[in-house]
Amino acid sequence: MNNTSSNSQSIKIVNQIRDQSGAITDYAPFTNDGMSKKIFNSIERENLESFISKNMDILAGAVSDKEMIERDPNVQFEYFVPKLPTVPVTVADMRYTFVVTKPMPTAKGIVGDFFSSVERKDENAPWEYGYISLRNGENIPTLTRYDQKVFDRLGLKFSEKFFLSDLKSGKRILDFYRSTDYKKFSESGDNAANFAFYKFTTTRNSVPLTVVFGVLKDQYDENAAIPSNWFYVYMKREG
Repeated sequence: MNNTSSNSQSIKIVNQIRDQSGAITDYAPFTNDGMSKKIFNSIERENLESFISKNMDILAGAVSDKEMIERDPNVQFEYFVPKLPTVPVTVADMRYTFVVTKPMPTAKGIVGDFFSSVERKDENAPWEYGYISLRNGENIPTLTRYDQKVFDRLGLKFSEKFFLSDLKSGKRILDFYRSTDYKKFSESGDNAANFAFYKFTTTRNSVPLTVVFGVLKDQYDENAAIPSNWFYVYMKREG
């Protein structure tokens, strides 16, 4: 899958903030290499929560990708189109763009982006898996500062906590990722960077979902009932 086909419309926020040349000159990104760490403010936390919810909606079939493309100003989809026309499109990336602050006469505005990937078996099947990583280009530590109210609003019920070492040893089955093979999981992307995992369950649009938050070792709190600061989200449509 080397070719990509993207969808965007003039109503998209990412297009609204561009100047006539197509460049984004009046806004600066919400992370930069001058930061020692990134602590999300209330606007950033709310938009990240919204993005998680939109991914859950896609997996649950509460809204289709086409409907989201047409109606949601924050979200863009990019489909990974195989070279052979007979091979189905099974992977898409979602980009969620939001304005943190608007430009002022003496200062640029601030704009943020979150990204996810969703996967399905074929074009007739529902989207089954979704992944959100908070890895940024500058590798700046990110503090989400989530509390119980966020998980309550998302309708998530805590199920269990386990560790990367449990998956490696086979003590805990790898059942929230597209592959059940630990080697494939650990060697793909940033999966092996997670130290602990918090599993939650919910039902949306009458569809059961599993949502697992991955936490880095230096942000892990063994006394915490929920992952206040997390690094990765794994979402799966069950059944």
